[in-house]
Amino acid sequence: MYWHWYIIVVFASYSVGSLSFGAFLARINGVNIFSSGSGSSGATNIKRALGGGAGSLIFVLDFLKGYVPSLVVAKIFSEENCLNVRLAALGLIGVLLGHSFSIFHKFRGGKGIASTMGGLLAIMPNTLVIGVFLWLVIFHATRIVSVASLCFAANIMLTSYLFSYPKDCIAYAVIINGIIFWQHRTNIARLLNGTEYKFTKKL
Repeated sequence: MYWHWYIIVVFASYSVGSLSFGAFLARINGVNIFSSGSGSSGATNIKRALGGGAGSLIFVLDFLKGYVPSLVVAKIFSEENCLNVRLAALGLIGVLLGHSFSIFHKFRGGKGIASTMGGLLAIMPNTLVIGVFLWLVIFHATRIVSVASLCFAANIMLTSYLFSYPKDCIAYAVIINGIIFWQHRTNIARLLNGTEYKFTKKL
């Protein structure tokens, strides 16, 4: 039985995910990111609070936060049939939980899109390619990050099924989708009442 590895992977990945690069960068710039804008420590809110360069940096760091743990787990268990994919997917869930509900920041955090993209690159690259394409198309059509992100999340469930990943990986995809939708609940409310933030096109 490998149950002890499941516990270790979740605990370790949650600890890594709880490291909030966005909150740290905002703090050294004199900003409490949890009281600014949407209250998220993710790249989009960092961009609003600190500018495009800072937002891009946080996107890359959060992407790596999802990619590196998932890749390490997949490599460690590469000889164990499908266990590497299952454990890496579970590790990604741990990272997302830490990123969204950081133990170091009173269980606050980001919304998980960049970290999810990083994890998918390591374990479900086909899903990532389709998801990023979908995100770009929808964002450029609507100029609303949350709409593109929610569609990206829904895509994870669909493509993990279409590409015939192990059944528990599909279940993990449903959990990942649930975390992302939960973190976007205020965005969904603003979308429904027509007040969601929209990026304007630069001329």
